[in-house]
Amino acid sequence: MTEHPLYIALVWHMHQPFYRDLRTGEISLPWVRLHAAKDYLHMAQVQADFPQIHTTINMVPALTEQMLAWAEGREADRLVYLAEQDDWTDAEKRTILNLAYSINWDNIIRRYARYAELLDRRPQALAEPDTFTAQDCRDLLAWFNLAWIDPNWLEQDGTLAALVAKGSHFTLADQRTIHARQREIAAAVLPLYRKLAQQGQLEISTTPYYHPILPLLVDTGSARRPSPDLPLPTLRFAAPADAAAQLQLAVEAHVRHFGAAPQGVWPSEGAVSPEIIPLITAAGFQWLATDEVILGRSLGQPFDRDPNNLITNPRALYQPYRVLAENELGPSIIFRDHELSDRIGFLYQKLPGAQAAEDLIYRLLEIRNRLDDRANPYLVSIILDGENCWEHYEHNGDVFLNALYRGLSQRDDIRTVTVSEYLTNIDRRPAGTLAKLATGSWIGGDLTTWIGDPEHSRAWETLARTRAHLLQIEHADPGHAGLSAAWHALYAAEGSDWFWWYSHRNSSDQDTLFDQLFRDDLAAVYEALNHAVPVTLDQPISQAPAGPNEQAAAGYCSPQLTGAPYPGAAWALAATLQPASASTGAMQRASGQIERLFIGHDERNLYLRLDLRDSLDQYEVALYLSAAPGAPVNQRIRARHSRPSQAISELALGWLIERQPGQPVPFLFRAAGHDQWQSVSPAPAATGKQVLEVSMPLNVLGLAPGKDLSLLVTLAQRGGVVTQLPERGMGTFTLEQFEAQAPHSQPSEADIPPATDDPPHANTPHT
Repeated sequence: MTEHPLYIALVWHMHQPFYRDLRTGEISLPWVRLHAAKDYLHMAQVQADFPQIHTTINMVPALTEQMLAWAEGREADRLVYLAEQDDWTDAEKRTILNLAYSINWDNIIRRYARYAELLDRRPQALAEPDTFTAQDCRDLLAWFNLAWIDPNWLEQDGTLAALVAKGSHFTLADQRTIHARQREIAAAVLPLYRKLAQQGQLEISTTPYYHPILPLLVDTGSARRPSPDLPLPTLRFAAPADAAAQLQLAVEAHVRHFGAAPQGVWPSEGAVSPEIIPLITAAGFQWLATDEVILGRSLGQPFDRDPNNLITNPRALYQPYRVLAENELGPSIIFRDHELSDRIGFLYQKLPGAQAAEDLIYRLLEIRNRLDDRANPYLVSIILDGENCWEHYEHNGDVFLNALYRGLSQRDDIRTVTVSEYLTNIDRRPAGTLAKLATGSWIGGDLTTWIGDPEHSRAWETLARTRAHLLQIEHADPGHAGLSAAWHALYAAEGSDWFWWYSHRNSSDQDTLFDQLFRDDLAAVYEALNHAVPVTLDQPISQAPAGPNEQAAAGYCSPQLTGAPYPGAAWALAATLQPASASTGAMQRASGQIERLFIGHDERNLYLRLDLRDSLDQYEVALYLSAAPGAPVNQRIRARHSRPSQAISELALGWLIERQPGQPVPFLFRAAGHDQWQSVSPAPAATGKQVLEVSMPLNVLGLAPGKDLSLLVTLAQRGGVVTQLPERGMGTFTLEQFEAQAPHSQPSEADIPPATDDPPHANTPHT
């Protein structure tokens, strides 16, 4: 009987946001260049010294693209250009002062006397940039760039070692030398990865191209599976076609860069849901990975740990599984040991490197001892960011990594493997089967890092509107020359990083910049189509509007009236009106009852959708519309909708659509003058628990594209009006004239039912 060692899959995930402005080509932040100089090559060079160590490196395609553009001299980030100037304005000095200390202060900056001196002067320099001379700026930039180079290069490369020894009074020529070395290091990354892969020592896996959260691309409603009470955007985002496209783009990029299709995929942030499995299968992947908490919830058996933080039921965690999806078994799934991964990512940096390595090996041996049926090949998966923790370790992680790799190489009872090596050559048992896959990520087992906050909702809704506009143009003009660039810009905006920084849990000195980058990607969609960029993209997502939030229509929309809890794709093209985020008026409760009003139109009809936070049947709902020119008007809302203590300014009301609690359909009334209303007919409508949808022919209302419409919503109870939108007067919108649609070009509602624990089949077509 074969006795197996304990197999270890070390997966290092390499990722940076997409920093390129797709309109201008400007690279806003330097982290791709700097991590290439300090970490990406370094990780492979350490491993190359230990041929028995096999690992997996996960490369996000958008990162690879940016790194190659720098390595090949095709682009440089803003800080490169700043570093190669002769002098700097006060604003440029502040930019430098805000960026050039972004590395571990105690572990790295204070190692160098001049860099430490400049750090001590930073507070005064930020307040008074004139106190920082041109030479101070030059030295600061030189030290920042030197500190972000693998210390082995600083010690072993004669030119760099001489610059470190020089210490101060750096010149422009010195700075260009440092940049040249950084470019040289970046250019060496992929060749070494390919070499190690050809030797069988390294597997290179991938991630969807721009690092999106796949479950949320497929359906933002899926976030409520692990978090049932999570606030969601009013506009539902459901674009499985984009998830499929991001996967396919990743495969194509991998073939270009590494010569073969990837076998494995790390879904961004380990975020999974049942609906993404068919997409991953269709893209040709053989395996994917996520976190132990997902497995525990999928099995209905959370993993417990003993006082030493070791898993008490190790057999369940340390094996691969396959998910039964659409009556077929999907790719293999491995689940990372959360504790061991986080020890490398966060804990071991506080210990001497050799001691940390000894602790990890000890824990692996303890796991093996608990798995006493040695005839079975168990796999411990350790998966974490491969670039972010090393500045906090001794000598950029060298002491720890060398001790770990050396210790593992010397043992016969523990063996490192690539994931595919294990699945293909070692574990020939039938994989465990999961009847269902829980939805969530490696952060808390849920998706609340990327959805659920007000800023998240504004971002997702802005993304949804932009996508709806793009899809409408694609339907109307499939041969439009700008479509490819527009889709790539949209995919870039779908990246997880923007939503990460909108979370109330996460903050950095660059929050404003990340907000701008997200909106720049969306603006690039419109510019690629030669369309005007909506003025709303000038408003930071992170700043809630002070007054009623109005959004202009993005195109003609012809939604089906369903009363569904989430507005479908067609509603994303409609204009919207929301209450102020923080009201100080007499009707301060407005934001608590009305979620949003959608105002959509096509060439023939007006469509209104009112979303409430309370049950629709609690209120008498009244939608007041302006009158056609010359038609009778009423100047006040209906008497039973008002109360004596409430001041309502005089209005010009021409139409009323009114629904009583429990009434199956609303009724249309025409103003007869003198505040009298004449009943006309039932109004075509659909209702849901908190939703009222209505449509009316434009010609009946005396409207047409190009004309203005003013409207007012009131919610009343027996005591009178409790809420109105807007709080004063009426909201006015222009029924924009858009390009005539091609036949059947209107985007249809996404054929995806609301997310439940029993997932529907994934729907993948774009159109």
